[in-house]
Amino acid sequence: MDKKEFHDWSRRAADWGVDYRSSLRDRPVRPAIVPGDIFRSIEESPPETAEPMEKIFADFETKIVPGMTHWQHPRFFAYFPANAAPVSVVAEYLVSAMAAQCMLWQTSPAATELETRIVDWMRQALGLPEGFSGVIQDSASSATLAAVLTMRERALDWQGNRQGLAGQAKLRVYCSNQVHTSIDRAIWVAGIGEENLIRIPVTGRFRSMDTPALEAAIIADRDAGLSIERKRPVTGIRMR
Repeated sequence: MDKKEFHDWSRRAADWGVDYRSSLRDRPVRPAIVPGDIFRSIEESPPETAEPMEKIFADFETKIVPGMTHWQHPRFFAYFPANAAPVSVVAEYLVSAMAAQCMLWQTSPAATELETRIVDWMRQALGLPEGFSGVIQDSASSATLAAVLTMRERALDWQGNRQGLAGQAKLRVYCSNQVHTSIDRAIWVAGIGEENLIRIPVTGRFRSMDTPALEAAIIADRDAGLSIERKRPVTGIRMR
């Protein structure tokens, strides 16, 4: 794709996105298809030569779009709220055009410092004291995994990654019985084990964790020898 084609197709894609959003109300929320319909509509073997963008875009419009569940539809109420406001779509195009890799400060200085500032804005919005910080994750599942791995290392005096989990003290993780399955997946990936995920019942109209039940579960685990004696005091997080 040369510079002119990139220019033309970028405009066409943007125009298509505007028309798509404008027509959502008239589309079905979910497609009237059965599993395998889209799969069978796609050629069994990859093309031997490059195909023109017109054909690729036509396949997108005739094969892919009719088989999609429309998350931005005004009558879509499943899972979680629509997460692509028009301003986000425009921002995503700019991000895709630059295609920066933001692993380190030197790979993307502005992106790194923007994220640092935005995280501090979030801290202020939540009323947290100075000193709280973090990074923006790409999804709730990855954020949960990052938190579980951090808690695991903190509980093991940062020796889990260094020495491995074999021979380390058994860890227990407490959660309400209403948590998302991302908690279960994080426990599996972190090597803590599903049997060590203790689900605490909830109470009240807001389904808050039953704190007496949580305290009883912790005491029972300590009495069973499942507590970890810390080698040094931990600072920065206050437990109540």
